[in-house]
Amino acid sequence: MKTVYNAEPLGYSKKAILMWEQKGFHYQSGSWNEINKTLLFPNTEILIVRLAQNINAKTLERFPKLKTVITATTGLDHIDRNEINRKNINLVSLRGHNDFLKTIPSTAEHTWALLMALIRNIPSANEHVKLGNWNRDLFKGFQLKNKTIGIIGMGRTGSKIAKYAHTFEMNVQYYDPFVMDSKLGVKVNSLNKILKESDIISIHVHLSKETKHLLNAKNLRDVKKNAYFINTSRGQLVDENALCNLLINKKITGIASDVLYNEFDDIHNNALWKLQNKGYNIIITPHIGGATYDAMWKCELKIQEIFFSIC
Repeated sequence: MKTVYNAEPLGYSKKAILMWEQKGFHYQSGSWNEINKTLLFPNTEILIVRLAQNINAKTLERFPKLKTVITATTGLDHIDRNEINRKNINLVSLRGHNDFLKTIPSTAEHTWALLMALIRNIPSANEHVKLGNWNRDLFKGFQLKNKTIGIIGMGRTGSKIAKYAHTFEMNVQYYDPFVMDSKLGVKVNSLNKILKESDIISIHVHLSKETKHLLNAKNLRDVKKNAYFINTSRGQLVDENALCNLLINKKITGIASDVLYNEFDDIHNNALWKLQNKGYNIIITPHIGGATYDAMWKCELKIQEIFFSIC
């Protein structure tokens, strides 16, 4: 009987567990703590992961019979694909399954939540009240109506953000070399132009060698005065030090990020994290954009369906 080891089983779909067992697999709930303390998992052929830890050569050495890694994600930067390929291990993910992914709005919803929290100073206002205070004048924000949102990446999530923005009567423009004509916004052919003209900048781009530091010290200088910046894609898309300097120098008003450049390492060394603790207008959440129960259950069943169709 083939063993399926789930490294991150918290909240995992009960239907998916039942399906594994009905298909004749031995499903085993585990943990990264157990993986890191155990030298060998000699019988595991399938490893299920989410986003808690990198899957690298050291991890894979513990699973000598591993045939498949399953990750119900579209981003794959948490997996050493060169090592996976070298060991002839199948990698099953949701990347490319666009019709299905269009039914999952969790990351777009979280992006909008961050946008609203940032522009209306909700976290700091809430902390103010927790301390027994009640001074509304300290937390004046801005309306979204008539503001311009610049969406970098007009794919699945970016398109949903554009729809939300229209509901709030915003102006929508986007930068995406691969989307020629979206009816959801005005196409801008220059990244610098969208940075210069947008009151709110929201990034929705896959991480690759070409997109690493897509936003960097050079082009971030062009950001519109008092703009807000939101990233729910990947931390490595942005030069975080350059972004922090914009906030320190009062060029931009706030930053909200669901991702960090070094989120798999010690975040205490992260520039955004350090600045947040110095009282700047920064909101950081621990990569929870896709972490809703209903979406994760749906994705876990879909990834299982994909696995059974190809393996």
